[in-house]
Amino acid sequence: MIFEEEEKDDPSLLLPDLNTPLDLRPDLSEYGLVEHERGVVEDSYENRSVLRQANLNWDYVYDQLGNPTGLIAARSKEALKERRLMSLAEKRALLSDPTNNNSDFLTAVDLLVDDSACKVSPPWVVAATRKWVKEQDNGLASPKRKASSLPHRCKIVKSDGIRCMLWSSGRAADDGQCRIHLQNNSRKSGADVERARAKLLQSAPYAVDVIEELMQDAQSEPVRLKAATEILDRAGIKGGMDIGVAIDVTMRSPAEIVAERLQRLAAGAIHVAASLPDILITDADVVIEDSTKSNGEENTTNE
Repeated sequence: MIFEEEEKDDPSLLLPDLNTPLDLRPDLSEYGLVEHERGVVEDSYENRSVLRQANLNWDYVYDQLGNPTGLIAARSKEALKERRLMSLAEKRALLSDPTNNNSDFLTAVDLLVDDSACKVSPPWVVAATRKWVKEQDNGLASPKRKASSLPHRCKIVKSDGIRCMLWSSGRAADDGQCRIHLQNNSRKSGADVERARAKLLQSAPYAVDVIEELMQDAQSEPVRLKAATEILDRAGIKGGMDIGVAIDVTMRSPAEIVAERLQRLAAGAIHVAASLPDILITDADVVIEDSTKSNGEENTTNE
């Protein structure tokens, strides 16, 4: 924990982490851009537009702790290819065919017996290869244990025509790809989403300018109409629609609800009584039933 706090307090760790040699970076001042250092500018819509027009690509720049710096490092296709060829020259001992830059890396016993190839291979590759070779010679230690996989060169060929120089684990689930390409194909980090959202926000004013220009200067009337409609829609004005939504939430006590229901029942009873015909009683006699006679009639009935 103390070490982590010291790292955060170290200002040198907040500097951009740039691996591209200085002589391979393009001079962006020729395009009128203000450089943070050679080949590095602020990540903004204007700067990216200039780089696109110059047919330059860029990489996002992070500091030593892996945090985004808000900078981008420009790179040309030629410079990128030259950089990769330099890296490949250091790994040429790994190539099964040294004359072919896209050939497979040495694997299995061929890798282990070549000391120069082992030196330029990641330690995990050498360890995994030794384990695989041992299983091939002696078999699995347990029938329930899963067989080891043999690492090999990533199968992805990049846009410059040079095959990726990283290692694949050899597992079937990895489909012959290294961890970098697996992450690029399957993972979308929150930082990438936030960066995309920031780009959209930066581009929004220029998109409005384009739509406004089309509305005013487009030669085609349908295009002008569409542009004007888009502006109205973005402004919240919909043709033929005026929708107002209001929600009124009123809390009532149970006593008020019961009183309201009783009032409705009373009103209903009054309405029913009013609909009945009036009955006028003019004469009536009081009849007293003889209990003895009634008992005798009941006994006769029972018999």
